[in-house]
Amino acid sequence: MAIDHALSNHHTVWIHNDHHRAVAERYAVDGDRMVCFGDRGLAAIPDGSQVWASVHEIAGGAALASFSAVVRPLAFDEVPAGALAELLDHVSLGRTSDEVAAQMDAQRHRRIIELVL
Repeated sequence: MAIDHALSNHHTVWIHNDHHRAVAERYAVDGDRMVCFGDRGLAAIPDGSQVWASVHEIAGGAALASFSAVVRPLAFDEVPAGALAELLDHVSLGRTSDEVAAQMDAQRHRRIIELVL
């Protein structure tokens, strides 16, 4: 299933399953993939798990999309730099290109997941 183009203009998806409360995660749309970090709020949700997700207007507004998905792990190298930068857009990465590159490389240890619709 393709990602609705309107979702590329938003940044937060709420994700939960039967065993874990809903958590908000920043996401990026990479073509037909929705990717996010899965090592903090989603750390307890195993790869291959069925989850439910929803994207809302800003500040808890109307739901734009609600869907079920499966959590699939992604290798760091599978995520384009642009999508990774989108996930980290709210974080200061540095003042120079060397600092930014070092900060981006420091993300290699993090769990990155795709929500497969």
